[in-house]
Amino acid sequence: MKLSKVLVAVLACASFILAQEAAAPAAAPAKAEKGAKKEATTVVKGTVVSVDAIANTIVVKAKKGEETISVEAGAKIKSGKADVALGDIKADAKVAVTCKTVDGKKVATMIVETPAAAPKAAKKEKAAAAPAAEPAAAPAAK
Repeated sequence: MKLSKVLVAVLACASFILAQEAAAPAAAPAKAEKGAKKEATTVVKGTVVSVDAIANTIVVKAKKGEETISVEAGAKIKSGKADVALGDIKADAKVAVTCKTVDGKKVATMIVETPAAAPKAAKKEKAAAAPAAEPAAAPAAK
């Protein structure tokens, strides 16, 4: 009788432990999937060196040097507020490229071309070109 009670207790404990171990691996992939859904993105800001619309790549000269970035098919490409095609972005344009990393390579999900600011010299020329106010007329001499 004692032996049967001990065997039942051992079997109950063993089944409980096995059930816990079987449930633990199932929970781990669920957490990994949540982490995979949220991809890390980076933003590369710099000047466009070249664009290859056929190969869907853009080369950007950033602070860390030149980076060749693939452009995914559904990437948003904007020039200011207008939507444009990849081929519409020209060399020497200032861009901000939002990228994700796929298989160790950067892939652009969004490219925004920032309009070039007017040079300070041009602003000064516009200010100088504005007509100056005429001086007040001198009083007539008697």
